[in-house]
Amino acid sequence: MSVLEFKGYTVNSMKYSKNDHFSNINEGIRLEPQLSAKSFTNDSDISVNLMVNVGSTDNSLSPFYVECEVEGKFVYNSEEDANGFGKNTFVRNNCVAILYPYVRAIVGTLVSSSNEFPGYYMPTINVSKALSKDAE
Repeated sequence: MSVLEFKGYTVNSMKYSKNDHFSNINEGIRLEPQLSAKSFTNDSDISVNLMVNVGSTDNSLSPFYVECEVEGKFVYNSEEDANGFGKNTFVRNNCVAILYPYVRAIVGTLVSSSNEFPGYYMPTINVSKALSKDAE
């Protein structure tokens, strides 16, 4: 058994909107994914919601707007936490990092399913670091 068990995820919402203000792909595309996360704990059960927004429907350099929220379920096994990091450390550093590839795949699928733009795959990132920058 491990300290953190991933029990699975569900998609709470996903949305794709074409940007009618997008002018010309030759001007370059500006996409900066925005991440946010919320966690809920009850004893050893952990629920984490990871939200991602990419693009805009107002900026002429963005061809689309995508948002996605997934909810992951985890179990924290304190008896396996030999280093004593604690539940909050695992929520902050591990749970969100486990969910990010699923959100990344959903965003890529939504964009490629538009049949107008090639699939957009968000960059691989240090999710914990990205979220801590947003909290500053």
